[in-house]
Amino acid sequence: MLNRTIQLDIRVTQEEKQRFEQAAKACGLSLSRYVRMRLSGRVPQPTPPLEYQQILTRLTELYQRENTPQVQAELLNTLLAIQSTTLPRRES
Repeated sequence: MLNRTIQLDIRVTQEEKQRFEQAAKACGLSLSRYVRMRLSGRVPQPTPPLEYQQILTRLTELYQRENTPQVQAELLNTLLAIQSTTLPRRES
């Protein structure tokens, strides 16, 4: 864990603060974490619903259980596609 001891003060409007807070909350992040990610060029994704995680878990179980290369390849591609929609991405 990093030891973050330096505080950075910036001035924003009330509207800007509310937008940052709403975006951070939608992503399941603290305001500080959200702003640090944005400053480093990453775009946090909103937290998916619980059902999404349940589906992802089920697909992972199927991937681990099935032994045929064709099924494993198809499941792996599906898992990677699903994960790519929720991982933070870099701004271009």
